[in-house]
Amino acid sequence: MNEFLDFNFSSADEIGKTLAHRLKVLRVQKEIAQADMAQRMGVSRSTLNTLENTGKGSVTSWIKLVQCLGQEAQLQALFKPVITSIADMVQQQQPARQRVTRKRPRTEDKF
Repeated sequence: MNEFLDFNFSSADEIGKTLAHRLKVLRVQKEIAQADMAQRMGVSRSTLNTLENTGKGSVTSWIKLVQCLGQEAQLQALFKPVITSIADMVQQQQPARQRVTRKRPRTEDKF
């Protein structure tokens, strides 16, 4: 498994497998058996096995695994808002939009 995969040029499957492998290595370094980790996570051992070997699993399972390995701080920066200006700061303070406005086709596009 390539530990230094460039995520900018990788597919979602490649990234998932790489991250899963990294978490598996961390679990083994902490000397936690797969069955014990699955129990801590509240999932079956086969679910954890699938996650570790394929990188496929629910977001909830991924988060549980990260939490059980004590890596929550790594998640903090993933989707942290990037503020580059005062306008960005003002926008962050506005209530979050719940929906995206659907674009209506222009009349000249109908023909």
